[in-house]
Amino acid sequence: MELIATALRELERLHDITILYACETGSRAWGFPSPDSDYDIRFLYRHSKDWYLHLGDRKDSIESMDGDLDMTGWDLRKSLKLLKRSNTALIERFQSPMQYMGEADFKQEFHHLAEQYYSAKAVYFHHFNQAVRFNEEIDGKSSFKLKSYFYLLRSLLSCNWILNDARMLPMHIEGLMIYLSDSDRAMIRRLIKQKAELNESYLHPADPDERSLITRLFGAVSGKGDLLTVNKEDYKKLDQFFIKQLNATDSR
Repeated sequence: MELIATALRELERLHDITILYACETGSRAWGFPSPDSDYDIRFLYRHSKDWYLHLGDRKDSIESMDGDLDMTGWDLRKSLKLLKRSNTALIERFQSPMQYMGEADFKQEFHHLAEQYYSAKAVYFHHFNQAVRFNEEIDGKSSFKLKSYFYLLRSLLSCNWILNDARMLPMHIEGLMIYLSDSDRAMIRRLIKQKAELNESYLHPADPDERSLITRLFGAVSGKGDLLTVNKEDYKKLDQFFIKQLNATDSR
C-alpha cells in the first residue's frame, strides 16, 4: 500500500532513522478484520552508530497517528532486549503475513534469532493473561463487540497451540485453528465472514455454541503453563547481531 510506504519514509526523514522492517499487526494481520479496522503498523528501526554512543537514556520508540494509520516503532537495541525475554508482540511481528518495508536478509536473520530465543512459557502466560482479561469483558453479557470475542478466542487458541506444538506459534488465526475440530473451525470461519461485513461498533448476541468453545478451550489450557520450558540463551548472539547492524550504518 503506497500510502503506508510514504508515511513510513516520512518517519525515516523526520527522525533520521532507517526502518529495517515494517509490517501489519492487529485484526488485519490476525485474519479477522472489520470494514472500518485501522491499520496497525509496527516497525523496527536503527539510528546511526554515533546515536548509540551516549551514557544517558534516550527515547527508543516512535509513535504516530495519521488518519487510519496507527504506527509504532521500536529501536533496534530495545527490540533485541525484548527478544531476549521472548516478547510476544515482537515475535508476532515477524510472523505477519503483511509486510510493508524491509530487506529479506534482515527479516530472515531476526526470525532465526526469534526461534532461538523463543520461550514457550513466556508466550503462554502472555496469552493466558490476555484471555482472562478479555473474558471479563464478555462473560455473562447478553451482547458484546465481536472484536472482544475474537481477541479472547485468539489468545486461547495461542495457548492451545503452545501446549501442542514446540514451534513458534503462527500469527494468523487459520494457523492457530489446526488443533480444533472441523465443526469448531467452521463456526469460527462463519464468525470471521460475519465480522468482515460489520463495523467495529456492532454488538454480537451471546451464543451458547460460541461460549462452549471458550469454556472448552479454557479447560484445555488452564493450569498448564508451569509445565513449559524457559529459554536460557544469553545475550551473545544478540550482541553479535546488534554490532553487525551498527557496522552496516558505515556504508550509508
